[in-house]
Amino acid sequence: MSHSAATKPRSWSPRKADREAVSLAASLFGFACSRSVIIADLSPHGALLHGRDLPAPGQDALIVVGSREVIGKVAWRLGDQCGVQYDEVIGANAIAKMKSEAEWQSVAGWYR
Repeated sequence: MSHSAATKPRSWSPRKADREAVSLAASLFGFACSRSVIIADLSPHGALLHGRDLPAPGQDALIVVGSREVIGKVAWRLGDQCGVQYDEVIGANAIAKMKSEAEWQSVAGWYR
């Protein structure tokens, strides 16, 4: 199997913290792109995003979830998923606010 930008680099694992499964509506802004995404899981250190035409590994990313903004870097991308590692750890209060403001069912009116 050849190694490419689509494979998850070893540096992304093991995770620094357990992730919590969620379904949050968010926007992802990168170099010359903006996308609507769904956050599938998140932790104080990073998140798993689902969306189309996601940025390549190594690109900077700004994730907007409700009233919160988080800056990070795309660690890996595979198909319609990517992992983003935040530049700074986010606290439990910030995660709770993201969850309360952007829960997918309340934003979209249905669950995927």
